[in-house]
Amino acid sequence: MRKHIILTTLLVIFLLFSFHGALWGAFRTGLPFDPDWYVDEEIGKIVQGFNQGYFKCRVPYGGYNAITENQKILDSWGYKARPIQEIKHLLPEPQYNMYADPDVWGTFRISETAWEPVKPRGAMWEKFMAQTEKNKKEVYLDENNWLRDYHYGIPFPDLDEKDPKIAVKLIWNYFKRYQDNDRVVCLDFSTKERRGVEKHNLCLSKRLQFSGRTRNDNVTVKGRYKPNPLNLDFVFASPFVAPYNLRGTICLYYRFNDPDKGDDMWIYIPSIRRVRRMSTAQHQDRIAGGGDFTWDNTEGFEGNVTRFNWVYVGRKEMLLPIISHSHTYYNIDAYLNGMDHYYQRRNAYIIKAVYKNPINMTEMILFLDPLFFAASYSIDLDLKGREWIVQLITQGRDKHWFYTMYNDYAIDVLRRHSTRAQFAYSGSEDYRMDDLTMDNLMRKYLAR
Repeated sequence: MRKHIILTTLLVIFLLFSFHGALWGAFRTGLPFDPDWYVDEEIGKIVQGFNQGYFKCRVPYGGYNAITENQKILDSWGYKARPIQEIKHLLPEPQYNMYADPDVWGTFRISETAWEPVKPRGAMWEKFMAQTEKNKKEVYLDENNWLRDYHYGIPFPDLDEKDPKIAVKLIWNYFKRYQDNDRVVCLDFSTKERRGVEKHNLCLSKRLQFSGRTRNDNVTVKGRYKPNPLNLDFVFASPFVAPYNLRGTICLYYRFNDPDKGDDMWIYIPSIRRVRRMSTAQHQDRIAGGGDFTWDNTEGFEGNVTRFNWVYVGRKEMLLPIISHSHTYYNIDAYLNGMDHYYQRRNAYIIKAVYKNPINMTEMILFLDPLFFAASYSIDLDLKGREWIVQLITQGRDKHWFYTMYNDYAIDVLRRHSTRAQFAYSGSEDYRMDDLTMDNLMRKYLAR
């Protein structure tokens, strides 16, 4: 009887830690968990639809990665941990200023883990890196700084800081970083203004890569999608499903593999029941729904290489959330999210994307990991050269080491206005071109 009671008690404790976000957070870090931080299923209680239907939290396509999910914490700074001032030199200044002022922006914690133990990275990664080695002799930039003879892998693994084109090569490494052939991201855009008013826009982000396809399938030939009569580089669509006044709004974005051909942007507007082409001048505008992300700065950077002058800033040791874990964090009483993730100490590359024709912004500063080339931080400057929009992008990894996303924020630090992107799921659904045409998207997500 006693043995039965002990086993039952242990089972109950296990279930509590497994399915209750706050308890899981305390167990994972070994530190007190801020009661205002909500995790995964808890978010569904305050964001209607986040864990329902399209927004149900699901396992990534490749499955959870046990190595990345269970890293050993070396040290922690911020909420109920060591003073955040100790790592000021390891963070971008605007991000540090927010974390150091919890009374204004909210509580935050950074937990450092070791870099080297986080491997092996699997057969898909080995295939990707084998092609990366071949790219040293095959891939090049043309006179327009456009990528040529590329299939998959990192385009430019050997980087020389004295190379006048190193910044351009780094941004191509960013675009062609290790990722799956396609992905769907189910997310909640939570927008909060200075007066405390908050709104939620629920949408899907569907993306299809036409090059850089590491995983073999029946439309992939040597890393490229076939057929590709439009000569596309990638396409993504963002259908909104909530709230009602946005439901059915569908944004569709085409990037062509051609430096002389601008991006193509379309939007279906339910209120007029019409598809409208968006102006190329709107790249610097905020995306639909009134958030703080622009068309050019999602995930740190989404602009067209040809619209910018590229400046190499240098390298700096930083704490980057490049191999985090698969939990979404959210605080309804503050402006931040992504609290309490895993960070690793990395010698980051820093580059500037300077607009040739500034409209709302003059430049974007990106902080790139030296192996995965993802942008963990982004700082956008306004027309007066002031730090305007700052971003954090945390990265997870599935069993194949393809990246998955769980928390982003874009914060307008000048007017204290934030948009936090909580991701319920990120991974492949084996999309084909027909899945991302406006006609098919309208049939599936049409609201009225």
